[in-house]
Amino acid sequence: MKFLITGASGFLGSHVVRSACATQGADSVIAFSSKQVDACSTIIYSGSYSNPIVQNHALMDKAEVLIHVGAFSPKDRFHADAIGECNGNIYFMEKLLALPLTNLKKIIYISTVDVYEPAELTVEETPTLPSSLYGWSKLYCERIASIFASSRCIDCQILRIGHVYGPGEEKYGKFLPKAIMNIAAGKPVQLWGDGSEIRSFIYIDDVVTSILKSVDLDADVGPINVVGGIPVTLRSLLDQLIVASGRQVAIEAIKFKGTKRNYIFDNSKLRQYLLPVETKLSAGLQAEYEYMLGLM
Repeated sequence: MKFLITGASGFLGSHVVRSACATQGADSVIAFSSKQVDACSTIIYSGSYSNPIVQNHALMDKAEVLIHVGAFSPKDRFHADAIGECNGNIYFMEKLLALPLTNLKKIIYISTVDVYEPAELTVEETPTLPSSLYGWSKLYCERIASIFASSRCIDCQILRIGHVYGPGEEKYGKFLPKAIMNIAAGKPVQLWGDGSEIRSFIYIDDVVTSILKSVDLDADVGPINVVGGIPVTLRSLLDQLIVASGRQVAIEAIKFKGTKRNYIFDNSKLRQYLLPVETKLSAGLQAEYEYMLGLM
């Protein structure tokens, strides 16, 4: 089975490529990227993300499974409505599926939990009503993938990813990597509000395992939320991170004037089909903290 993996140079995509090469063999993996990926064969595209240009189609007809990870993903909440970048997700999807993928048998589309409307508990049946352009772009691409697969009589699996943490996320301006970097540098950690907002985190290795295991899903089970099933407050998350660091940490409370939103998921479907046991938060935090210490 030959895998074509997009976004091979990004946070999630690079992990998927490495794991696929390790478990399936490098000869079974083709990276689709704007630059060479050393671990396996690479289809390099030029041009912009919204208009990728592929000169060499030689490897295209070998791909049997397309794992479409590559996408604009906002590095913080202020970029969730970036018009050009969000439109780029749609344009890239259109250009990608127009390539000569003559032997394609399955599409695994990596979407986001940002497609859902706010809910006290999010499940796969929660109505889709994104609050950002980013969420709308991913929902639109889900539909493109489904229609394309149906027209070609091939399988399509939608995976909606949410709140991933682990080595490599330092590129994102989110609470967890910023807190780790400040702790490692001996600086105070900013905590907006009282820290009572709730999140459900999933470790990067668990996400990768779920993506690769979904290749073997035969039944049409519908979208699966690849999310953590154990909710934690941001203050509790910070306390666990401080324990992992073994340091004394000053916390700087910042007044929060916005609307609080909790993100709590039921990941029963994920556990049923793809990931029976998820990595403990304490172990994941320890691994990420040690990784980021090594970067300093």
